[in-house]
Amino acid sequence: GGWKLSRPIQEADIPTTIQGIITARLDRLDKEAKRILQEASVIGRAFLYEILGKITALKGPIERPLTGLERHDLIRVRSLQPEMEYIFKHALTQEVVYGGILKKDRKVIHDRIGQVMEKLFHDRLPEFYETLAFHYRRGESALKAIDYLMKAGEKSLNRYTLDEAHRYYKEAFKLLANKPEKSKIEEALLIDLILDWAVVYHYRGVFTEAEDLLKAYEELVISLSDKARLGMFYVRLGGALEYRDKLKEAYDYSCKALKLGEECGDQKVIGYALAYLTFSCADLGLLDEAVAFGKRLQEMDLYTADPELFRIANTALGMAYFARGEARKAKDLGKDCLDYGHRSFNLRCIAYGYLVLLYGHIAAGDYPAAIECAKEAMREVPLEPLSSLSIKVLLGLSYVANDQYQEADDVLQEVMKFNERYGYEKIGTVAQGFYSVVMIVKGNLRKGIALMDDVRKGLLANDSKYRIIHSYYLLGRVYLKIIQGGGKKNLSFIGKNIGFLIKNFPFAALRAEEYFQKAIEVAKEIGAKGMLGQAYLDLGQLYKIKKKTNQAKKYITDAAQLFEQCEADVFLKQAKDALSLLE
Repeated sequence: GGWKLSRPIQEADIPTTIQGIITARLDRLDKEAKRILQEASVIGRAFLYEILGKITALKGPIERPLTGLERHDLIRVRSLQPEMEYIFKHALTQEVVYGGILKKDRKVIHDRIGQVMEKLFHDRLPEFYETLAFHYRRGESALKAIDYLMKAGEKSLNRYTLDEAHRYYKEAFKLLANKPEKSKIEEALLIDLILDWAVVYHYRGVFTEAEDLLKAYEELVISLSDKARLGMFYVRLGGALEYRDKLKEAYDYSCKALKLGEECGDQKVIGYALAYLTFSCADLGLLDEAVAFGKRLQEMDLYTADPELFRIANTALGMAYFARGEARKAKDLGKDCLDYGHRSFNLRCIAYGYLVLLYGHIAAGDYPAAIECAKEAMREVPLEPLSSLSIKVLLGLSYVANDQYQEADDVLQEVMKFNERYGYEKIGTVAQGFYSVVMIVKGNLRKGIALMDDVRKGLLANDSKYRIIHSYYLLGRVYLKIIQGGGKKNLSFIGKNIGFLIKNFPFAALRAEEYFQKAIEVAKEIGAKGMLGQAYLDLGQLYKIKKKTNQAKKYITDAAQLFEQCEADVFLKQAKDALSLLE
């Protein structure tokens, strides 16, 4: 479906006939012209006059050999302002000239170019991080190459070019990790590099590789006996495990990080540890603890000073409010994150502002607003994999809840495919749960319920209590729909699932009640008022169908009270409407 380079473009072969023609032309040059052309080729296809003048081994001015090279039609002036710049007329000429220099001589020239550039552009070095990294990487100064590769990686990360950032960190890692004997300073630098690189993995949503990388160097960072560095390492590892849905392990690492941060008084380690503890606690159903960790973080000065921390903290706290069913609090937090992002021109904070707003709309039961919110996010900001997939899984959820099953199918399959490839189980399992509903609606009732059961078993193994409630609730909804659609309303659905329905229809009400009660039990245990209200409401509807009016009124009344406490407007209206029909 497209072109792909089979190797780096720098390794392209030049046909021998063309190389021979160019070499023959170069052989006719005098010694000075040939030397200056070689030095220019090391700078690049385009080269500044001032840099060439400072790195050349020639004595005296370089104007005469440059004029001769112009006359031979090998180079030309590219620009005069703001700085005089030349360019090789043909890229192949520059490649042939460069290839004709001895490797040891090339290394010396590359180093000299880097040193000259550092002096010439000392007041605007960030513009040249990539170029300096290139020259030092090809020279003999490996540590300088690593330094500039890391700076180039950070620069690309801040410019939202993740693949480029990943490439720079990967090159720096190879240079340093492959160094046979490393000093303690170099070992510490390697850990710092990995910590920075882990952020790129995070935004790319590539958590399997991130976990493997971090675990491979856990013993090394422990050996450094540096509490702050080890604390931040545990933060990154805990974060990767959180997104891989290894919740207990993630929680343990974040607790270790918090303890280390408090012992050495490092505010950054403390702040990030609190942020990831908020995430883990929300997933594990420790909702009060999650909110407490999030609020403690909000009181820190670092909370608004560090955009990445602000984004993670607000997303985690928004998820905790969502799990408790507190729609208004989630919406307010989302708006704060959006305002922060717009004020600071931070696209990531804007994207996650929309994500937290989505939590609020879904907690309120306003699925059309959630769908529009997700679409607005995709229109306004260029989403990265992490934010894009997080928003898309909630969009898929909203489509399912709004009976837009084909739209849900497309979105959820995209999320599941990404999870299979890169290990983003935190949303992959959610996508599978809601995709099972799509399968059921499309006529694969047996397979859909089997998939939902598999998801539920995985969640029970991970102790993801909030999502366990969801899985029980969804199974209850499926059996409730079987009862509601058991007549002639949906002949196509019945036809596709006739065998399953004949076997299960007599027990559908029993199973619906059983799953709703299980959802209620876990929701009460963890204080998930929103899900508790939804389970009460649907259980009330089930009792209405079964003509148990008093029980129906009790559960729907309880649901209305919970929705009022949570400020879940749409769900509250649904409960009130259901009650009015029972009068």
